[in-house]
Amino acid sequence: MKRKILICSFGIAFVCLIGFFAKKITVRKSLELEFDADYFWAESILDDGKWFYEKVPAGFEYYLYIPEEYRKDRRNESAKLPLIVTFHGSNDKYAARLKFGRMFVDEKIQSIKKCAVLVLHSRGDYFTNCYDVKLLIENLLMRNECIDKSCIIGFGHSQGAEFVVKLACYEPALFKAVISGSGYYQPTFWEVLRVLPIRFYWKIAKKDKGIYEQGYRTGRILARFCRNSVNIELDSREHFWVELGDKIPNSERSFLDWFRSVLEEE
Repeated sequence: MKRKILICSFGIAFVCLIGFFAKKITVRKSLELEFDADYFWAESILDDGKWFYEKVPAGFEYYLYIPEEYRKDRRNESAKLPLIVTFHGSNDKYAARLKFGRMFVDEKIQSIKKCAVLVLHSRGDYFTNCYDVKLLIENLLMRNECIDKSCIIGFGHSQGAEFVVKLACYEPALFKAVISGSGYYQPTFWEVLRVLPIRFYWKIAKKDKGIYEQGYRTGRILARFCRNSVNIELDSREHFWVELGDKIPNSERSFLDWFRSVLEEE
């Protein structure tokens, strides 16, 4: 009898321990900001009335959209604006603002909640260094206190989609959600554990040869283990990005429904 009680006690303790760690690894950590002058100070600033163009000494260029009512009040911490960060594909940086920036300043997004939008340009033809990009985003947050550092959504297409998932694995506290269109990053088992608190929207096409073979397992894994995550594998189309009008197959939800749910989650 004592042996059975002992085994039962160990069993209960083991289950409690598993539950404790399961809860711990699915809770997002707070993002700690690291200052670096080469990423903080803008050496070139242009304002076209809608976008701020800025270039920092570290070599990065970007366009930043702040909703009109906060453009002259960028230090207003009470604004709590979500931030959408876009990552373009290889050799596509000069079209990124037209393709992706315009999409997220659209009323369909801004009517859900006023959001800031950051269109990053890679220093070369494509994104490579996670630490450098992390530093850039963190220093931009320090300069724009109207942005809610706990609500950053990464969006990527092609190599940019590969990179944004890689960046999420590198620094899980950075993103609340990640949107991947035609991405192909393959996280390790330990990286999957690190990104469990992040919500993913993964979209890929079976006709996208070379990309689909690399990426389809990732989408299935993330949708299975990361809460409120979506995996879409299309029989039609080829190399594309996630669009505002997307419908989620076999569901009554759309991309905008998913996006809204992410913003509303604590």
